[in-house]
Amino acid sequence: MLVSIEWLYNNLKDVKVVEIDYNPQISYYEGHIPGAVLINWRDFLSDNSRDFASPEKLSKVLGNAGINNDDLIVLYSDMNNRYAFYAYWILKAYGHSNLAILNGGIYKWLRENYPIDNDAVVVRRSEYKASKPDWSSRILVWELLSRLKEIVLIDSRSKEEYDGLTTAPPEHKCEQTQMSGHIPGAKNVPWTTLLNEDETMKPRDELGRIFSWLNREDRIVVYCRTGARASVVWYALKEVLGFRLVRLYDGSWVEYGNMVGVPVEKSISDHS
Repeated sequence: MLVSIEWLYNNLKDVKVVEIDYNPQISYYEGHIPGAVLINWRDFLSDNSRDFASPEKLSKVLGNAGINNDDLIVLYSDMNNRYAFYAYWILKAYGHSNLAILNGGIYKWLRENYPIDNDAVVVRRSEYKASKPDWSSRILVWELLSRLKEIVLIDSRSKEEYDGLTTAPPEHKCEQTQMSGHIPGAKNVPWTTLLNEDETMKPRDELGRIFSWLNREDRIVVYCRTGARASVVWYALKEVLGFRLVRLYDGSWVEYGNMVGVPVEKSISDHS
């Protein structure tokens, strides 16, 4: 579900608005949608590894945000709204189906001069209970490597990352990987091609043209660097276009590009 800026403004009292931030100090406290609670994207991760949080930890995170199991959660984020889509993918896996994404995110909200707050929202803690996660929309690297010839791979990073010109995305230049390039056979569909200038998602017919080369029976795997950008592509394919067999490789290039002995392709000659 994608909700418009106008719809959210008219329904603020009936939903739980959640801002998912990569850098909360820069984003949330400089101005957020009235009533929005803050969740750091890292709160979805385990305390001891890069894997996802246990249901117990996620229950605590959402409970501390005052969210109940039957609430309609409307998500938005910094970084071009990518973490809203990532949170959608995660929360759906943990059993919260009543979810929506603010189409255009905070960028469009500000662009259209809707009101903002600067102070943190005080909420009453709830007793949220997350389900055991259903990871049917997730794929791990070992299965990925064993099925490279069976799946359709989509690399949603920038063309420069895909081609092997850089080992880090432009917004995180210090976060290099050991290798550059892409997973063999992957087709590059940069996630930004799915968005309009105002950061809203393109309409269904335009998305259909972008992915017209896919077949309905294809087993599709999307990836990027950490999974956030790929979650936008996953959402477009699964939730908008209705492809059934779409999975996200959340380990993505931060895992794959640091592994020894895995196959890698480049679109340019390696002059190193």
